[in-house]
Amino acid sequence: MTQQQQTSTPAANNGAKGRRNLRHIPPAAHHVRGWRYFAGLFGGEHIAATEFVIGVTFVTMGVGTKELLLGLLIGNLLAVASWVLVTTPIAVETRRSLFSYLEQITGPYFSKIYNSAILLFYGALAAAMITVSAYSVRFALHLPVQLAPYPTSFAFVLVTLVLAAVVVIVAARGFESMANFATICSPWMLTCFICGAAIALPTLAHHVGGSTGIHSFAGFIDVAHQTIWTGTTPEGKPGISTWEVAAFAWANGAMVHLGLIDMATFRFAHRKWYGVFSGIGMFLGHYIGWICAGLMGAGAAVLVGKSLTHLDSADVAFATLGYVGLGAVICAGWTTANACLYRAGLAGSKLMPSKSRAKVTAIVGVVISIAACFPFVAQSVMPLTVYGAILLCPVGAITIAEHYLLPKLGLTRYWSRYLGQRLNYAALLAWALALVFAVVVMLTGALSFYFIFVPEYLLALVIYPLLANFMGARDSWPADETRQAQREQLLIDFEKNRLAEGLDDDSDEDPSQLHTARIAKVLLVGAGGVLVFMVVLAFRLLVSAPEPSLLPTMQQDYFVSAIALTFAYFVLAMVAMRVTDGPSDD
Repeated sequence: MTQQQQTSTPAANNGAKGRRNLRHIPPAAHHVRGWRYFAGLFGGEHIAATEFVIGVTFVTMGVGTKELLLGLLIGNLLAVASWVLVTTPIAVETRRSLFSYLEQITGPYFSKIYNSAILLFYGALAAAMITVSAYSVRFALHLPVQLAPYPTSFAFVLVTLVLAAVVVIVAARGFESMANFATICSPWMLTCFICGAAIALPTLAHHVGGSTGIHSFAGFIDVAHQTIWTGTTPEGKPGISTWEVAAFAWANGAMVHLGLIDMATFRFAHRKWYGVFSGIGMFLGHYIGWICAGLMGAGAAVLVGKSLTHLDSADVAFATLGYVGLGAVICAGWTTANACLYRAGLAGSKLMPSKSRAKVTAIVGVVISIAACFPFVAQSVMPLTVYGAILLCPVGAITIAEHYLLPKLGLTRYWSRYLGQRLNYAALLAWALALVFAVVVMLTGALSFYFIFVPEYLLALVIYPLLANFMGARDSWPADETRQAQREQLLIDFEKNRLAEGLDDDSDEDPSQLHTARIAKVLLVGAGGVLVFMVVLAFRLLVSAPEPSLLPTMQQDYFVSAIALTFAYFVLAMVAMRVTDGPSDD
């Protein structure tokens, strides 16, 4: 062997060893994202069609004004805290999605059971959102209102199936572009909620006291208490309490934060505290959005002269925003349905590995399309979100217990995998016992429906370590544990080096694209200015307190302005996205 060979061989061996070691670092660790990504993501995902349905449902449930405002504040703060304290830390530490990490903990058979639950939940939610979109087309075509659990119009069924076909095709073949479109839509949809509420308030104020203006927060509270959130249901029964409102707001996203589904998102987070950006979705979508939707619903009931229980989301949106409102309902339902169907398709593809994701999504889409023809699925959105929390949250508790509690209790993490189990029976039994507890509580009425997921979650958190202790977790596997510790240390070292190199939130920005980025920012500022002007016009109508006889004309004038401003916004926003993304490869 020559001297050159002798000196080069160790280096080559070290390089090979380094490449082998890098294979143990999850891909997400190499592709961390800055805070802007998560701010935009949560704004796009949580300002959506469900806000139309849930916001109006709060009115019919008879919640009081102060109970709603305080309950939503508490519940959404708890939701943000769950993302910050539960979801993001474990996602950043492992750099894995829940689906990947769960298979490592519980084995492939448990994962199939869990994916079936995911398929069921997101499939039902996708069907509900398609129905919401169909409501707007139904309104535009003057078809009958669909308030029965089953369809009462063949034309409505046909409209629903056409919309569903579009959703299925997009989810199966082009979800990324639709996700980008949803990001553009979310600021406009939030603007529509705010403007619709501002347009509805003069009508409600006139209905209460004769004046069409509201000039103070106290005046708003007075009008809201008398006409919107009165504290009693339409049947005259007491409404839900502050704590029930808070529990629902917390439960609404519990399957993704306490249930850890959003590990898939936050595994790319630059830092553990990035969970705070969930507050953008919670307080813009689940606070402002729900409140504004309630205002729109109450105002629409007065404008149309019907009970809110006899109006669907299209009636509400058209009465308060005209054709822009119909567009908002269609857009919100469409974007939400696509995201839900995409997740359902991913879960289904895990159950049918021999078929491509696109084919599985199409199969699931056919079933969802049929379900969407039945209006009851849209009417069940509010309880459906709580059922999702009850069904999926215990799995998050099991994962948290495995990751954090087992090592602290002197038990072995990944013990089931070291035993070679295809199914972690301790995890399956803990999940089953938690669900049995929830069903018993529901049947006996021992606890309000909205609170059930909390003790259920804690129960799974306690039961799983106990069962694991008796089923093998107290044993040790020195060789396996050493290899696993080495893999985890590689990730820790990789993270430390990345942070030590001074990577910041803009580390992935290409300097050669700075000029393009500036153009995109100018366009986006212009688009934002259009939305601000749209809001200013709506509130100008509110504070000007016009004569009641002039109010309908002024509202119609605003509807025309809103169409023009909406067109201007989408042109600017879509050009900005085109500039940012560059020419398509298609």
